Amino acid sequence: MKIILLTLFLTIFVTGCFNSSEESDKSEHTNNSKNFTDENISDELKIIWEAYEILSQEYIDKDNLKPEKLAEDAVRGMLNSLNDPYTSYVPPETFKIDQDTFMGHFAGIGANVEASPDNNGIIITKPHSNTPAEAAGIKAGDRIIQIDGEDSTKMTLSEAVNKIRGEKGTPVTLTIIRIGVENELDITIIRDTIDTPSVKSNEVPDTDFVRIIISQFTAKTHDEIIKIIDKHTDENKKGFILDLRGNPGGLLSATVNVASLFIDEGLITYEITSDGNQEEWKVRKTKDYTNLPIVTLVDRYSASGSEVLAGALQDYKRSIIIGEKTFGKGSVNMMSSLSNDGGIYVTIGRWYTPNGRLIEGLGIEPDLIIENQLLSKSNAYDEDFTDLQVNAAITQLNYEISK
Repeated sequence: MKIILLTLFLTIFVTGCFNSSEESDKSEHTNNSKNFTDENISDELKIIWEAYEILSQEYIDKDNLKPEKLAEDAVRGMLNSLNDPYTSYVPPETFKIDQDTFMGHFAGIGANVEASPDNNGIIITKPHSNTPAEAAGIKAGDRIIQIDGEDSTKMTLSEAVNKIRGEKGTPVTLTIIRIGVENELDITIIRDTIDTPSVKSNEVPDTDFVRIIISQFTAKTHDEIIKIIDKHTDENKKGFILDLRGNPGGLLSATVNVASLFIDEGLITYEITSDGNQEEWKVRKTKDYTNLPIVTLVDRYSASGSEVLAGALQDYKRSIIIGEKTFGKGSVNMMSSLSNDGGIYVTIGRWYTPNGRLIEGLGIEPDLIIENQLLSKSNAYDEDFTDLQVNAAITQLNYEISK
């Protein structure tokens, strides 16, 4: 079992996907399936089994009676009836991708993919550098029509991703259509371990500052941030911008570890559980950057773990928060596997900031409100575009350093 915060923003890559989640330190992923019998099914739920019995005996189109699909749809219906967007069923192919993503690495080819707009195959959007995909000559725009001889035009994106992934050192053959090439191409790629960094950085021009962009919180985020900060402090950089814009969350353990780098001691967050109990997550020191000048950027799509981090930094007055009011996803979710290798996300509590502010439905209000103009496509591709949020962060860092 994993305790998670879930923001159902789903982006699927062959290099990974994210589905924001938070994991407690005290729990591991387990299979919670049980051997149910008539004796241990409650009277209220017996109607599900009774309905299936009637269908299996009496329904005229027996070929349409697929037990696996009926069971999955029954679970979906059960969860949908709760009207909770964060309590949901995840089919096996997607559940496996989620688990890989939380770890920050998996075995695959190293390319981003998306479903083709005409539903005719899977499109390679980007082969990453120094990966098996690049070495094999895969190019952006290649359309995958078969995976190991199986028609990928009839697969969902998740199914295709799982077919392309596999054991390290094993081959996968992609049949592709390439723009400008008359014949189909068969390209065999040897799978390898693909790391999915959750953090990148860039130096802010004409300043002594560095922007740290955290795309999600994975098992590797803490170490990635330490590596970046140590590198740039050795280069005499004076301040850092934590960019959480668009970050949907990630593992709670990673979120707490990151917050602990910048907060001296005390609570990072606490949870009120479904039985009314309070569970606390406190600072756990691995390295100390509490005296390092930082400013934090958020926007309307900063959610879950991003809000936990921003809320803690704000409550302790450790960082000025700049940007837009955040998403407001403060539900605690349990990720639990099922016997079909799928799983369910179940809301089991609510997160609060150290000062007792509820995150769910409310979000984190920035200290300085500035719209994220990067969300406008016209601005995103404008070479002369000025990021006003980053500019505000620069001004704030200059002020803090001058004090």
